[in-house]
Amino acid sequence: MTATLLLAASSFAQTGTTVHMTILFNGTPSGENTYTKRADGGFSTVTSLAVGSAKIASKIEGQFVGDKLMSYVVDLVQGPTKVKISVKDGKMTAIPPNGKEVTAPYSPPAVYFGNLHPQLTASLLKAADFDKKETQSITAFLVDSGGPLTPKVTPLQERTFPNGKVRFFRVEFGMATAEFGMSSDGTVVGMDVPGQKLRMVADGWSGIYTDPFATYPELSAPTYKVRHLPTQRMKTRDGVELVQEVYVPEGEGRFPVVFERTPYDRATPAAGADFYVRRGYAYVAQDCRGRTDSGGEWDPFVHELKDGYDALDWIAKQPWCDGNIGMIGGSYDGFVQWAAAASHHPALKCIVPQVSPPLDAMHNLPYDNGIFFLYGDIWWGKIVRNKNSDMSTVLASLPNPNGFKTLPLSKADDATLGYDVPFFDKWLERTSLKDWDGWNFYGELKDVKIPALHISGWWDGDEIGTNMNWEAMRKLGRKNQWLIYGPWTHFFNSSTKLGDTDYGDSAMIDLDTLYIRWFDTWLKHKDVGIDKIPKVQAFVTGANHWVKLPDWPSPAASVRTLFLSSEGPANGLHGKGRLLAKPAAHQKPTEYTYDPSVAVIPPAIMKVDPSKASTKLDRSDGKDLVSFYSDPMVRATAITGPFEVELRFKTSARDTDFIVALLDVDEKGVLRVIGQSGKLRASYIGGFDRPRPLTPGRTYFAKIKPWDTAHEFKPGHRFGLMIAPTGFPMFSRNLGTGEPIKDATRMVKQHNTLFHDSVNPSIIRFRVLWE
Repeated sequence: MTATLLLAASSFAQTGTTVHMTILFNGTPSGENTYTKRADGGFSTVTSLAVGSAKIASKIEGQFVGDKLMSYVVDLVQGPTKVKISVKDGKMTAIPPNGKEVTAPYSPPAVYFGNLHPQLTASLLKAADFDKKETQSITAFLVDSGGPLTPKVTPLQERTFPNGKVRFFRVEFGMATAEFGMSSDGTVVGMDVPGQKLRMVADGWSGIYTDPFATYPELSAPTYKVRHLPTQRMKTRDGVELVQEVYVPEGEGRFPVVFERTPYDRATPAAGADFYVRRGYAYVAQDCRGRTDSGGEWDPFVHELKDGYDALDWIAKQPWCDGNIGMIGGSYDGFVQWAAAASHHPALKCIVPQVSPPLDAMHNLPYDNGIFFLYGDIWWGKIVRNKNSDMSTVLASLPNPNGFKTLPLSKADDATLGYDVPFFDKWLERTSLKDWDGWNFYGELKDVKIPALHISGWWDGDEIGTNMNWEAMRKLGRKNQWLIYGPWTHFFNSSTKLGDTDYGDSAMIDLDTLYIRWFDTWLKHKDVGIDKIPKVQAFVTGANHWVKLPDWPSPAASVRTLFLSSEGPANGLHGKGRLLAKPAAHQKPTEYTYDPSVAVIPPAIMKVDPSKASTKLDRSDGKDLVSFYSDPMVRATAITGPFEVELRFKTSARDTDFIVALLDVDEKGVLRVIGQSGKLRASYIGGFDRPRPLTPGRTYFAKIKPWDTAHEFKPGHRFGLMIAPTGFPMFSRNLGTGEPIKDATRMVKQHNTLFHDSVNPSIIRFRVLWE
């Protein structure tokens, strides 16, 4: 956790006043802030925060003249990083972490705020027109970095408490969203950043926030003190040393264990250890093989099954473990749970895989149904190429996006980043399931019977993992599986918005009590009502509310099939393609051409920050794509996955790609994607055991699965289907030759023919939840 991701509040009008605030992380007191303002306008604000091994100390002293911030000094220490800023007489002097002094002119800002200093932002809140109740962009000055930002401020409501009235505001800084409470005298009395589990509350104002655990007295209470053991080391079966941090409840005894393995530095998950340990669990955070302080070679994904078993075995034998282990974690930390589960260690009793990739390498990353995930593989490689992950670059733009055009692909990482990603070439060489020893274990799930709480979002880049993992366990008849799909990105349950789309306040839900209920049930064997939790909770976009279902897909949903049809050119986004209830008897096929030598880098696709994303589709130049649309909806209609698109086609080349997106088209013709696209490299039609180049001119059958979603179309809206021959630069181009992708440079145009008649129908199949 870094100070730059945390938000803060402002100066108030009182004089000769001290305000003390307690900082809570994950419900645990973890620091404090004290703000003092003197009658002469002088002030000081001091913040200290310790979360796991991360420690932040920040002090700001300065002078107000009226409402103007005339001078101040910032001293920030965050681990080894030190920052000092001095403002005086219209001049700002800063010494950033690199130690090189910089100067700039300074004029007192009209609006200001400060990170982790919640009495330096009342001016920001006051600058918003509270009566409008609409989002307002306000330029403000970040005191502790010396630069401007333009947060979005939304007045929410005014509520009355025993101490007085409080006005609440939502403030958005990019991906970070905070809610502030300001009393009638201008004091900021509360700040809540739910996505970071951070909360600050002024003394005497704890009642402005509710504790979700207060509603559930049956859950384990935070009554224990926390003891951090010395850093622990263990050996795997092949002699590699893995390093972990262990936290246990103070006192004697054995405890159930919550365990997280990560390639991103064990200190990150360890920051949340107190949440579990105070409730009677031991907590272990481990560096994966080849990461941070653990030994061994870093070959992503392929060692996690065996290492997971060995780690579970080590934990189960420790004197503080009672033999019951559960796992939790997101992304890669979700994948390693499935790997550990597939190892069949008896001590592993349950898992909580959040935003997990699939259990093989051919359906997401490095390959999405056979198509090399070019952008994602290079972006992730940038973060984890070295032994220590560089999480500061997660939202940073790539140095040279034009490098994606580089051929052969083996040089694309060097061209884009300016350096080599060590495992990138290996990934390009491993083009089939048989090449991925250690990362292909759906077959091992047949003996996995433990409960799993699957969590993902409709906009999660790894969502297909949850789709596939849920379906695999469902086919095995496992009844102890739960599933949550929110309107979230990979940063799940951290925002109610995706760029320009607001899903409403209900889009974020309480997961913390569910985690404790989960572990209390399966690790402590307590009866805390897990059977009363819906097996499936899914957010329906468009309608913007949750539905509770007994299964996914919903047993109450009806299966519907629409047939692709076109009485004229279906090319582009505004052609004559239709989606009909019956196939056309006789119809000319649709033809389109893809030229891989024409490679365009759209500026919008290079934005990593989801706060700048949009679901709007703009491909006005898309002559190489085709689209098909239903009639306008007569009534509100909600559809869900699983989706299946079946295409009959032929091509002039040895290979071609299909990118299939689902669309919502409003009355004005505005197109929005309603979920994530399905993909297929046609040379994998016969299976992912190996690519099989196509025979030009032969008719083939392809089945493509857009990722699961749930969406309601408003009356007058149309359901759309877009089929494109490329997802570049997110995905590598199909050069059309069928040659191995690592070293291929030769390109050929792909003249594709899509059939849609009664003899060779092309269809989309989905489920209708209501209409």
